[in-house]
Amino acid sequence: MFYSSAVEIFRAVMKRGNFAGAADELGISGAAVSKQIKSLEQRLNLVLFYRTTRSVVPTEAAQRLADLLVRNHDEFGTLLDQLSDAQATPSGRLRVNVPMSFGELFLRRPIAIFARRYPDVTVDVDFDDRRVHLVEDGYDLVVRIGVLEDSGLIARRVGDCPLYMCAAPKLLEDHGTPVSPADIPALPAVIYSLAAAALSWSCRDADGAQTTVGLRPALYANSAGMMLDACIEGVGVAILPHFSCADALASGRLVRLLPEFDTVPDLGIYVVYPDKRFVPLKVRSFIDVIAAELASRQARFAKL
Repeated sequence: MFYSSAVEIFRAVMKRGNFAGAADELGISGAAVSKQIKSLEQRLNLVLFYRTTRSVVPTEAAQRLADLLVRNHDEFGTLLDQLSDAQATPSGRLRVNVPMSFGELFLRRPIAIFARRYPDVTVDVDFDDRRVHLVEDGYDLVVRIGVLEDSGLIARRVGDCPLYMCAAPKLLEDHGTPVSPADIPALPAVIYSLAAAALSWSCRDADGAQTTVGLRPALYANSAGMMLDACIEGVGVAILPHFSCADALASGRLVRLLPEFDTVPDLGIYVVYPDKRFVPLKVRSFIDVIAAELASRQARFAKL
């Protein structure tokens, strides 16, 4: 039996979990299913399904539409209007994944600001350093630091994350202050255990010449906070993100070593989300809050 209504196609995709299964059930082509769903998304200005290579994953908007259809399947146009109107203000559940140390040190306040500003949004935040699959694990967005891998996801750079080679004054009193990168391997080092290249330091001078030197481990840690404390206590030198060490540098508890050399690669702070066509208002609003807070904080850092 041939079905052409958006209602039946939407229901079939929800039921079967992919366009091909919905097409088989309805006796139409996969291209027809895809076209109808795309038209429905354009009508709502919402993403209903995130596409992956293996399946399509319903968004929160799709779940809400399905719930509305259960209650009143005869007035589909009215239901679309209700769903579209609900996007006028940020609402619904927002699932976010952020790096543990960066989140703990920096994102707690802006996330709280967002939750207070938008009480109709239920925020669910995971502070977690594991690599998650944004769509399949059900996140609306993730915050990432570093050089991103190529993917079909959308990444908006919202800030910079320079890395500094740092040491405590007491360590330099005992071992001397390095005058070139070649002096670094002689010093004990606090190592970030989750980075594959953590046993070396790559840096670039003002002329663009790049140098890589080895590090001598004294302590391994998977937390920027732990690395910061160990560095302040004089355990060893450490390559620290600016967001974690700026206050210690300003107060003199740490010293930036070889400031004429920039650590490479250049790292960015990114907000990553699945689709650039119809970004939900709750996601756009969250990104705006995070970007504004980052800009304010980095402006303060620049004055230190």
